[in-house]
Amino acid sequence: MSHANLWAALQQSALVGAERLALPALFTQGIDRTAPASQQALQAALMQPAGSQAEQVLRATAVAAVLERVGWQPGASQPQLAAAAGAAALPPPAQESRPAPQGEPLLRLLGEVLQGNAPELLALALASLDEAGQRLPYALLVDALHQGRQSVELRQWLTPVLGERGRWLAAQNPQWAYAHGVQETADAEQIWQEGSLEQRVALLQQQRATDPAGARARLEASLKELSARERAPMVQSLARGLSAHDEALLEKLLGDRSKEVRESAASLLARLPQSPHSQRMGAALQAMLSQDANGEWQIEPPQEGHKDWERDGVTLQPPAYIKGHRAWWLQQLVELTPLDFWQQHLGKTPEQLWEWSRRSDWKGALRQGWIAALRAQRDVRWLPLIQSMESDSRSSDVLPLLMAELSAEERETQWLAQLQAKLGKSAFIEAIHRIDEGMGRAELLSPAMSRWLLEALLSTLQARQPAGNWHSWQADHAVLACARRLQVGDLERFAQLWRAPRALAPAEPTAPDDAAALVVPEGSTEADIARLKQEQQARLERSRLRPWDDEQVLAQLNRIVDLRLALQAAQPA
Repeated sequence: MSHANLWAALQQSALVGAERLALPALFTQGIDRTAPASQQALQAALMQPAGSQAEQVLRATAVAAVLERVGWQPGASQPQLAAAAGAAALPPPAQESRPAPQGEPLLRLLGEVLQGNAPELLALALASLDEAGQRLPYALLVDALHQGRQSVELRQWLTPVLGERGRWLAAQNPQWAYAHGVQETADAEQIWQEGSLEQRVALLQQQRATDPAGARARLEASLKELSARERAPMVQSLARGLSAHDEALLEKLLGDRSKEVRESAASLLARLPQSPHSQRMGAALQAMLSQDANGEWQIEPPQEGHKDWERDGVTLQPPAYIKGHRAWWLQQLVELTPLDFWQQHLGKTPEQLWEWSRRSDWKGALRQGWIAALRAQRDVRWLPLIQSMESDSRSSDVLPLLMAELSAEERETQWLAQLQAKLGKSAFIEAIHRIDEGMGRAELLSPAMSRWLLEALLSTLQARQPAGNWHSWQADHAVLACARRLQVGDLERFAQLWRAPRALAPAEPTAPDDAAALVVPEGSTEADIARLKQEQQARLERSRLRPWDDEQVLAQLNRIVDLRLALQAAQPA
């Protein structure tokens, strides 16, 4: 079995049953003391007494999974394992440049979050560690590396707090290669030459903020050496500080071998209205526009696509789930054209454009194209329209991107106006939910906004009958969002809502003959009236329920508050 895949053999037997797919003899012939330690561990697991062979196989699979988590490659062939066993000892990790927070309660809470018990809190917890100049404790590194493997988005908060041992450990397992890189104290040139992909992309983004030309030159000089997997995110980093000076490189990248690189270049060029690419896309759309006898604009896509479009990022052949070539071409052309085009040529505001498209046979293609263009171009002039589309799911992922283009003060001014308009109304819950969706995963409210929202929550939720249904999944999400978004200094008062709730006076009992409080249909019997009163009392009791009356929500609230307070307490003085 010199070329057998040990992991696959175990996995297949575990999946289909050891009785149906026997294990190779290598696993059942006893422990080979001359074999690598990893193989001996698997053989020992299979030799242990058990109630059935299936139990033995599952035990061996568990051993293989543990070996995999610490860096062993289960898919390696036998010669590779033997070579690894005889290899020289690994160099030790570099000296840590950051301290780790201390305290058993904090480690326990961080461990729970890293094991997936509160994924919405993970980015905030990691960002808090990074802000405090701390790293993850060693005991949590494996769980953290697995979380980063599952979520690309999470890596921006995870990689800074892995520490030197975390980067060293990532080098031992190919599945964690995303986190392997040079030391945190390395200079820019060493990071560019030897760092992980994430480290090099972060370096480019940082340099674009202060020296966009230098970052562009660094990337252009290395393009031939980079794989497609590396080129795509590096090209996307040019979005920061994008200007006409980047046009030449982006035009060149329209001919890149990688489809993702070509699409990224086309999307960035669409953000430069005067670029040759934007002019070509605009000319293609202009040829489709005409005015009828009443002066109303019409749009009609061509019957055939143009081969020249392909280099500019338009895919001529639609995917299987798209019906209609012409609508597909139109949608892509709209997506790759600067949004300024529509104002200049049709003289319509975003709201007028949306209404205009309603009367077009190509409404769906136009609207999908505009939404896609907004994701890339982030034109805040479209913000009022997107905010008015509360019931349209297409706006949910665009709204946070547009809000991020505003300053923190501008965003919170809008949020405060929304909350004040809906305070004391059932829509207050939805307003909190919408604000949470419009914030970054690790973003907090400003101190002033946090205090205002806290006071509004206290006055609302301590009332006898607050407006809105506070025993609903929307209310659960709103209160959990507040636990994540409020300033740490406001959390103890916020937690008093469920940890030391204000005593409420008992509800006035409904008198048996109190028919005035009920809407009783004519002809109702005494039994009907009694049932109606019982239902009324049940509604009254439900109106008194709060999110933390649900055990799961209560556990989540306590975990969020306790972890955030513990992180704050563990920060260096």
